[in-house]
Amino acid sequence: MAAPSEKVYRAWPQGPPTYQQANANSSDITQSREWNYSLFDCCSPGALCLTSCCLPCLTYGKTQNRIQDPSLGNYSYLNGSCAVWGFLGLFGSQWIMQTITRGEMRQKYGIEGSCCGDCCVSLCCGCCALIQEEKEVELRTRPELVGYQRTPGMGLP
Repeated sequence: MAAPSEKVYRAWPQGPPTYQQANANSSDITQSREWNYSLFDCCSPGALCLTSCCLPCLTYGKTQNRIQDPSLGNYSYLNGSCAVWGFLGLFGSQWIMQTITRGEMRQKYGIEGSCCGDCCVSLCCGCCALIQEEKEVELRTRPELVGYQRTPGMGLP
């Protein structure tokens, strides 16, 4: 199995991390203020590249689902995010939605950038941006990199 600090895209989550993976120093990846993947590193892996170019709504839907549930437990290829993306794509305005979600990702993960930059990337290089976002979310939500996450405590109704 690859070391947790290796930036290798995994289309589907794997089992729980080993002890060495869970205790590795991974803050350089999860706390980075830069994108871990270049915008033009979009041809690898080929399956993600092909899907994102031919059916970008599937990649967008998977990324949005991964943000909510990194294990992709309830993931469906045709989900709400995919449907909205496809509908907006009919009018050529899906870049607006992608600009907004790209900004939300940057804010959530502390990645530097601007709304203007997000807009330009989403408008001019939409497929490359989708691939970069999917790979970034996959990397930043890996259990071995995120570490222990406390479960919410019980509370009174």
